[in-house]
Parts: sequence; C-alpha cells; structure tokens
Amino acid sequence: MSFCGLDFGTSNSTIGIYKNNELQMVMLDDDKTYLRSAIFLNAEEHEIVFGTQAIADYIEGIDGRLMTSLKSVLGSSLMEEKTNIFNEMKPFSDILGFFIKNMKRQAESVQGHEIDSVVLGRPVRFNDDDDTVDKLAEDTLRNIAEKEGFKNIEFQFEPIAAALSYAQTVKTEELALIVDIGGGTSDFTLIKISPEASGTKTDILASSGVHIGGTDFDRLLNYNHVMPSFGLHTTVRTMNGSDIEIPTSYFRNLSTWHKINDMYGREAMIDMSRFLSTSNDQAKTKRLRTLLEKREGHHLLQMVENGKKYLSDEVKTTLELGFIEQGLSIDLAKGDFENVINHDLNKINTVINQLLKDTGIVALQVDAVFFTGGTTRIKKLQETVMSEFSDARIVNGDVFNSVAMGLSIDAQNRFA
Repeated sequence: MSFCGLDFGTSNSTIGIYKNNELQMVMLDDDKTYLRSAIFLNAEEHEIVFGTQAIADYIEGIDGRLMTSLKSVLGSSLMEEKTNIFNEMKPFSDILGFFIKNMKRQAESVQGHEIDSVVLGRPVRFNDDDDTVDKLAEDTLRNIAEKEGFKNIEFQFEPIAAALSYAQTVKTEELALIVDIGGGTSDFTLIKISPEASGTKTDILASSGVHIGGTDFDRLLNYNHVMPSFGLHTTVRTMNGSDIEIPTSYFRNLSTWHKINDMYGREAMIDMSRFLSTSNDQAKTKRLRTLLEKREGHHLLQMVENGKKYLSDEVKTTLELGFIEQGLSIDLAKGDFENVINHDLNKINTVINQLLKDTGIVALQVDAVFFTGGTTRIKKLQETVMSEFSDARIVNGDVFNSVAMGLSIDAQNRFA
C-alpha cells in the first residue's frame, strides 16, 4: 500500500509522500512544493494547464477559460451544473478531478509507483451553517478522489493536520492554538503536546472554523477600493428620468475569483452597452466595459492580490493598470486595507474565543500560537489574534506545507 497526504486548497495545493521512510513534499510548480489551485482550458491547443502557468497563459491572451479557487465550488449548486470543455459538456466535478489527477500523477512520478491511499485535508466547515451542504462537499471530494484512482480515502481536519506537523517540533509539554488560514477558510485547533521518549504524544482538545480566508480579503479590497474606479456606485438615467446605480452584483462578481467568468457572457456585455448609453459617468462605465471586453477580470484581481500581500509590510502600493487603460493606476493604502478586513478579523477572534470557552480554557493558559496558511502572513491578522494571547509566543510554520505534512504523517499512521 502506497499513501500520500493531499491538501487541496482554495488558493494553493500541496501533497506529501514518504520515500525511503522520510517525509518528502512533492515539487509541483516551477520547483515549488505548492501548486496554485487554478486550471486553464487552452482552447487553441485543446490541453489543460495547471497552476501559475494556467494564470500566465490566460493573461497572455491565449484563447480559453481560466478557473480558480476550485475548492470554493464544493457543496455549491455549481457541482450539479455542466460546462463546455473542448466541445463536450462535463460536470464541474470532472474539472476538480483533472486537478486532483494532476497532483496524484506528479506524486507517483516522484514515488516511482502508483499511490492508492490518501488522507485528504478538509476545513472544519465547508459551510458554516448547513450540515447537509457540509457533508455533500466532503462526499463530492471523496467521489472525485475515487474516480481518479484512490482506493483508500480518509479525511482529516486541516488544523489538526497542521497540529500534527507542529507537534514534531516541540521539546517541552505545552498547550498550543493552531491557526490555519488559507485562501478560503480559517480553522483552529487547541492541542496539548507532551514529548515523550517514544515520540510526541498529542491530545486534540477541540477544533473550530469559519468560512473566511484570503480570497475574502482580496474581494473586499477589490470591491471597496478598486471597483469604484470602474463604476461602482455610478448612476445611470432610466427611461422615466430617475437615476439608479449600476447593480452591485457586477462588481461583486468581478471581485470573486470563481465568478469572474460569469461576467464575460453576451448578456453582461449587452447590459454594459446599455449602461454606457445613459451613464452619468461615461469614463468609469466605459472603463468597466473595456475590462469585460478585454476579459481582464482575473488579471485585475491577481494585481489586487499582489497588492494585498505588499500592504502587509508597506504603508501603500500602486496598481499599474495600463493593460486596461493607458495611464490608469490606483493607489491602495495599508490603513484602507486593514479597515475593510477588520470585521472579518473580529469574526475570527470571536470563533477563537468561543473555542476557548467550549473547552474551559482561558487565553493565559495557551503557551504558543502556531500560524500556518498563506493568509497568516498578514501582520494585522496576527496582531489581532495575538491581542487575545499576550502571554503566548508566536510560532510561524511553513505557510504552504504544514497541513500537507501533517496529512502525510496521519497517512503513515493509518496506512503504513
């Protein structure tokens, strides 16, 4: 039996194996151990491209369709729909399957033989409110894994996997809070770790989570501080002479990775022409139409994501958007970014505080807070969480690999 630990993430995905009895992270994308969770369906060559190359090919202007934040569709109504893939209608589950198969094949290439068993990571909640949707998301992912050749499939909560990874590094007994925040979800685990002669013994006290992640921060920054330059809150004149705003749904879709493609259809373009003819701000509405005509929505949101990362350390940044309109640039300020994400940061702390309450533990008892997941690199996020844990030390894990490493450790325990 050969096994792996696979972290299928909203923004990035990773996979770990054991080779010669040693844990090894598989190189996936330009010699990186993580793969951007993106697929480009190249209509010119009839081939499927993954990761950063998928985004690069789309931005370059190659004819095709880009799909990102693939994990976000699990449990949604989109999974029941079909889409045109090279003149053949296929369900969205097949698209996720292409991505899982690609990762499996790369791991098998390194391993040297077929991998038939996997521990898949999953958030504590795929859906915050609906248990049926949450179960459906896991069942769908299981079915996809089975279809792509995995015979033995187990699931582990992502923060528990991160905790298993962190547990390998501690030297003294401690109580730790694991904070795992990626592109789509924020997950938390309280864990007691007791190093012993036989290895590290862990005691998972509780886990919790909320559907907030880095893509939400991208959406908020784009919607509130970029979309106004493309006509958000711009009014158009109606036939009866009154003024109404262009529907905000257009701008929300353009701020959400997996909904951008919806804006490139014929209906949306007809709407844009109609809005332009009666707009009270012709320049911004024309800019919006140009954005859609050039299909630069993903490119724009990628620029916003890059700006978000920059604002973690710097007080301001400028988005150079000449690919949409000559000379166009938009300034973004650190303070503005922190203000738009403040509500979500407070929700994260609310969930953490409830986790402590449910376990009967007070913040002063926590020895360490372990941060993993790409979104935890945002300094304001760490500052907000640590405001509740003044006596705890900060431990920064491998933001991309901690979860998959823990899943691989779990896979060894289950399948070896």
